[in-house]
Amino acid sequence: MSPTDFLGLMFEIAPAFRAEWESDNNLFVQEDGSYNFQSVCCVFSHYFIDQEKHKYVSRNEKKWNPTIADSELVFLFDLFESNIDDIETTDSLKTPEGLLSNAICTCFLENISQTNAGEYAKDFMGNKSRTYFDHWHIYSKRL
Repeated sequence: MSPTDFLGLMFEIAPAFRAEWESDNNLFVQEDGSYNFQSVCCVFSHYFIDQEKHKYVSRNEKKWNPTIADSELVFLFDLFESNIDDIETTDSLKTPEGLLSNAICTCFLENISQTNAGEYAKDFMGNKSRTYFDHWHIYSKRL
C-alpha cells in the first residue's frame, strides 16, 4: 500500500477529513505535494481527536469534526490491526509495510492515547493496536 492509497482509505472512512487534509493549515504536505504515512496518520489523528462526539471544554474556539460512525471505526481499526507489525526492526522500517506500521503506532495511536477519542476507540482496537496504545494510555477525561 502506498501513502496515496492509505490517504484514500482515510477519505472513505471520514469523507469530511478531505477538507482538513486539503486545507492551507496542513503542514504535513511538502511544497511539491508529497507526503508519507506519518503525515497522513498525524493529520488524521488530530481530525479523529476533534470529532464532535468527543467534545470537551476548550479555551479557544474550536471547529469540531463530524463524528465517524462506529461501523467505520470497525473498518478503521481492522485496517490498522492488519498493518501493525508484530516486531519493528531497522530492516522493517526500510519497507512500505514497516513504515505504515510505525506511522499507525507513533503518529496515530500515541497521539490519541490521552484523549476522550482514544478512550472511546479502545473498544474497536485489536490486540496489537491495544497493546501498543496501552503503553501510552493515561486517561483523564476532558470535560
